[in-house]
Amino acid sequence: MTASNFDTLAAGYDRLFTGTPVGRLQRALIHTYLKDKLSPGAAVLELNCGTGEDAVWLAKHGAQVLATDISPEMVAAAAQKARAAGLSGQIETRILDIRSLPVQVPAFRYDLILSNFGGLNCLSPDEIRSFSAALPQLLQADGLFIAVVMGRFCWWETFYFLWKRRLSAAFRRFNGGPVSARLDELSTLPVWYYSPAEFRRLFPLLDVKTIQPVGFWLPPSYLDSWFARHPRLLQVLDFLEQKCRGRLWAWGADHFLITFHL
Repeated sequence: MTASNFDTLAAGYDRLFTGTPVGRLQRALIHTYLKDKLSPGAAVLELNCGTGEDAVWLAKHGAQVLATDISPEMVAAAAQKARAAGLSGQIETRILDIRSLPVQVPAFRYDLILSNFGGLNCLSPDEIRSFSAALPQLLQADGLFIAVVMGRFCWWETFYFLWKRRLSAAFRRFNGGPVSARLDELSTLPVWYYSPAEFRRLFPLLDVKTIQPVGFWLPPSYLDSWFARHPRLLQVLDFLEQKCRGRLWAWGADHFLITFHL
């Protein structure tokens, strides 16, 4: 994982994901979950912040946010978005490699540490174990670490690629090692997929509070172009998604949201 892997995506990321119908609905699910986890003035460390969409939402709900990303271009986009929203006083941006925690983060304890939409899937199991060891010294006693992770099995993905007769793609998430994921026409990135049980075992110093699906009924973002032409169907799927709560649904979702505490 290098900055250059994501720098090329920064300019088009909001167009290709953040602003798409599927992207908006998936993010809204996460924001709904986060809403009652924020107290006024909460200190938030956001990892892999991308273009700052979550940082702006967190700041609008009263948080003080340190938004970080390995990509200078993503960080620049996040800073610009914060300025445009008039929230520069609540959002600080910084270039940060997750693998460098806590060295690159000031000695401080946060009420919430957030990693959204698969940022930690770019780390190997050993790298996540090293990352997890740093969390206790960065969290308040009642603080939360929330990660949204791409799961080991996504029924939408398996069904879609089986229908396309692409067997290797249908079962790619079951590969025990890294999978080469395409970022754009010119670059790929190794990613690791984790089941909820596999992921929680990488954080032995923290306890799990909740696990829930993000994208059991809602499709993966790469299917957005088709579903954008069928908004009523997408509305139905969003309704069903909002009724899905609990870890039993997380096993087959595109992502799962997992909350840890000390």
